[in-house]
Order: sequence, then C-alpha cells, then structure tokens
Amino acid sequence: MRKDSHSGFFIGLYKRNETFLLLSAVILLGSMVIGYILSGLLDPILGGVFEGFRKSVTEGTLQLTTLSIFFNNFKVAIVLYAMGFSLGVFSAYYLFFNGIFTGYVASKYYLPTFLIYTIPHGIFEVTAIIIAGAAGFRLASGFFNFLKGISKMNDRIPIRSQLGYLVEANSDEFKDSLKLFIIAVVILFIAAIIEANFTIPLGNYIRGIT
Repeated sequence: MRKDSHSGFFIGLYKRNETFLLLSAVILLGSMVIGYILSGLLDPILGGVFEGFRKSVTEGTLQLTTLSIFFNNFKVAIVLYAMGFSLGVFSAYYLFFNGIFTGYVASKYYLPTFLIYTIPHGIFEVTAIIIAGAAGFRLASGFFNFLKGISKMNDRIPIRSQLGYLVEANSDEFKDSLKLFIIAVVILFIAAIIEANFTIPLGNYIRGIT
C-alpha cells in the first residue's frame, strides 16, 4: 500500500504539472542546443564568463566538493522557483540563460569527452533544474490566479474574508510548486554526490578502456 501511495503521489504530481514540466524541459534543452550551435556568435557575450568559471575551477577557488556543488546548483534552483513571483518571466529567462551557457561550455570541449564527464551527474542535474523551473511556473500560475482574484474583490465583502478565500482557493497550486521544488532539491543533492565522488573516476575509467 505504501508503494502504491507513493506512486500515486508522483503520478498525480506529474499529471497536474505536465504542461509546466514540458515547458521547462523545452526551454532548457532547446537553449542548450542553441548555445552549442551558436557558440561562435556567443563568444563575445559568454567567453569571459566561461574563462572566469574555468579559472575558478583550475585555481581551486570553486571547490568541487559535494556541498559546494550542491549549494551552487541550489542557488540556481531557488532563483528559478522564487522568480515564479515574476509571473514566470524571469524563471523562463534564467532557464534559457543556463541552457545557453551549458551548450556553450559543451562546444568548447571534444563532445564525447564532455559527455563522459557530465552524463553521470548531468542526468540528475538537468532533471532537477527542469523540475525547479516547473515549480517556478506552477508558483507563477498560483500567484497570477491570486492577483486576478484580488482584482475582482467585492467592496461589500470584508477584505480579510476574501483574501482568506483566495489563499485557500489557490493553496493547491502553491503546495504543488513547493513539492516540485523539494523534489528538485533532493535530486540536486544526489547529483552533487555523484559529481564530487564518482564522475571523474568513472570518466577516467571509460576513457582508459576506449
């Protein structure tokens, strides 16, 4: 019974948020492709950012430990989620920028090598970012409906009562957004463990036998 209830929870959460998950996936994955294909055009914009990132890794400024990787990605997820209060506009922009930058970075390496050293944790990381983006869009939907309700408030009914009704009416959307965000955070922690402890040894092993 417990397994069934968990399955029902995740299936129900997916079905209620399928549109937002697909939108988030299209924006992120599509922008990755754009960043890879148009990397030459993006050099003047992203070249400095990439060099700064690479320098921080090689000099040890950016530590590749489980916690440092997790908190770095957590900051991305929290921005995606919180920007739901911008009605999802900045959530979409931030997804797009992260996808563009990831695709751009991939273009700077031999692609098979890049994939070997990113797929083990990247599958989890990309999935989590997609879910965090969807959480932001779900939050945006609930916030939009709340604002729409405020615009239609009746002067003859106590404001407190109407606000309470609007909060209750949109609570399921806010709850779903929070559930999605928590799931994204858990997956990001798993991704950080893999990236810090297993990705490089596994990549070296695969390169050694090919």
